[in-house]
Amino acid sequence: MKNKVRPSRFVMLLVLAASSLSAVPTQAQQRVTLAEATAEALAKSDLIKAANARVDGAAGAVAAARGNLLPTITFEERFMSTDNPAYDFSMKINQGNFTPADLQGAPGTFNDPAAISDFQTNLTLTQPIYSRRALLGVAMAKEEAGAVGLERERRGEEVFHQVLQAWLGAQAAEAYLETAIRAEEDAAEHRRLAGVAEDAGTGLASDRLRAEVALAEARRMRLTVENDLEIARRGLGLAVGREEALAPAASLALPAEPDLETLLAGASQRADLRALAARASNAHRAGDLAKAARYPEFGLTASLQANDGDHPFGAEGTSYLVGVGVTWRIFDGLRTKAAETQAAAGAREAESYLAAMTKEARFRVRESWLRLKEAQAGIAIADSALAAATESVRLVRVRYENGLAPMVTLLDAQSALNRARSDAARAHAGAAAARGELLYRAGVSEQALVSAEKKS
Repeated sequence: MKNKVRPSRFVMLLVLAASSLSAVPTQAQQRVTLAEATAEALAKSDLIKAANARVDGAAGAVAAARGNLLPTITFEERFMSTDNPAYDFSMKINQGNFTPADLQGAPGTFNDPAAISDFQTNLTLTQPIYSRRALLGVAMAKEEAGAVGLERERRGEEVFHQVLQAWLGAQAAEAYLETAIRAEEDAAEHRRLAGVAEDAGTGLASDRLRAEVALAEARRMRLTVENDLEIARRGLGLAVGREEALAPAASLALPAEPDLETLLAGASQRADLRALAARASNAHRAGDLAKAARYPEFGLTASLQANDGDHPFGAEGTSYLVGVGVTWRIFDGLRTKAAETQAAAGAREAESYLAAMTKEARFRVRESWLRLKEAQAGIAIADSALAAATESVRLVRVRYENGLAPMVTLLDAQSALNRARSDAARAHAGAAAARGELLYRAGVSEQALVSAEKKS
């Protein structure tokens, strides 16, 4: 054809630019299994480290509470110098230095003694025999330690959920890249067909130009999707605790979800809700602790004493003391009654908060369940649309090759096919993400999902 129209300069530059960009090779990246990613994330997570520190602190609080039931041993060394008559008399006796000579000149020697010095060494043991407050303190410290441990468990589930979502996001990005590659391949084929038809004199230059623009757009879209994939893989690396990108080692088939009632029951037993229940129980114990101030407390005291007039830690005179005592607070200005009222209000607050959070958890499970069913239904719709769009492109391509359809019709059908492929990939990725969200809301542990990966 003498008047054969060649591509405009703009279109040529666009095609060359898109070709050069899409030709950039994707950087090789390390692939990790979900189990490896989870283990590394849990080991590196600062949130987990903080939770572990809280667990250690709670264990220390239990040990401190138990210490209130154990004996206390105190060592003391004191020095005193005085001319007080009573102290003078007792010091001489304690030192074992009182002699008949001290009685001469009485009562003057008693009423106006010379100054005397004394080094007193004491070793004292106190042992509680019964203290309701101390016993309740141990029980409350243990309950709080259990609650802190449950919070750490839930924190681990949160970290795993972040890893799982990043993992599924990287999988979805890989699926989108596959659709972009296929769209580019189809666009290149259409460009070839348009060129063949033009060379044979049965096609128009405008058809070839449209095909070249479509090819450039497909290459640009592939570049965008490749960048999205890089970002998704870096997101997975970030979730694990690295700065470099990571790729999922294999596709992950999440386990099928149980029925809704089972999930709702599991949500009520989530680790964070059990921690709230433990604190609500402790709030009731706080009322018992306030009442315990009215109970008598029994204890044992024993001490060894050494006195010396010249040397510290000396033992010119020694003695011991053993005693049993009871302390019973009869009236404390109504402070105990006020503490009981405060504790009862705190218990009601804790119970109400627990009830509200349990309802919220069950609501989120129902919400996630509906979203999952919606996503699963969307897969069938998207797959059906993809099959229809694929067949449509095949038929239109045959018609175009036989000169019965224009290029614009083929490109429109191809655009519909590209959208259908993306919608199908999005539907499958959305269903996987929805299932992961549902299992997280229901409190399914990461061990179950990691086990599913190993089986798949």
